[in-house]
Amino acid sequence: MPGALPIRFRPTPGQAVSRAARVGLIAASAAAAVMAPFALTHRFSWSAAWPVVVAVGAAGAVFAATHAVRGGIVLDETGVRPTGARSWRMRAEWHLVTEIRAERRGCRTVPVVYLASGRTWRLPAPYDAGLLERDTRFDQKLCVIRNLWVTHRSRRPPPDHRGETYSRTAADA
Repeated sequence: MPGALPIRFRPTPGQAVSRAARVGLIAASAAAAVMAPFALTHRFSWSAAWPVVVAVGAAGAVFAATHAVRGGIVLDETGVRPTGARSWRMRAEWHLVTEIRAERRGCRTVPVVYLASGRTWRLPAPYDAGLLERDTRFDQKLCVIRNLWVTHRSRRPPPDHRGETYSRTAADA
């Protein structure tokens, strides 16, 4: 089907909201922990600290939401690559992929790409987890990734091929 590629997978809206809430809560907790000693020594009151804690939490949530929406992967005829910041440094071409599996990592089920070099790469999207991070189409998306790999893995690389170009994998994290 011409024009079907590239295919992009991003976190679902529920996953972006969940990540934003989690990062906002962590940022607000950190701000409260930093301000607690000052409030306990009566250098200022808690009523003056709460707006700062809420603002830091909101800023953390907005930051996480914008990065969650931009994150994801792009699939095309040549391979898979992440989107967002530093995406130019990471790429796995189909002929270098030996296996693609769904694995349980923590509380998430994620697609993991096994490379010919022996390294593994946990894809940032799609993933399936509990509550708000549920992706009802995860199995379909995993089938699309595997189908593209099976379809394009036997193609020869172009003459200027440089091999694997990625910097961080799940094994390194």
